Amino acid sequence: MAKYLVNGTTSTGGVARPFEKQVEAISEKLARETTYSLFGSNAGIKRSAIKIASVEKI
Repeated sequence: MAKYLVNGTTSTGGVARPFEKQVEAISEKLARETTYSLFGSNAGIKRSAIKIASVEKI
């Protein structure tokens, strides 16, 4: 598995907060899905409130 660096913003309470996460995944698409899953399970943030700006292989 490769490591990916995912950058973007989350909108909660009308405030956009930047984020940067490192995730392990087989592909860029799965890195995006893993990021959505992590925010949803850990912080209860819905996918529509997460804007991914970039995904880079490390």
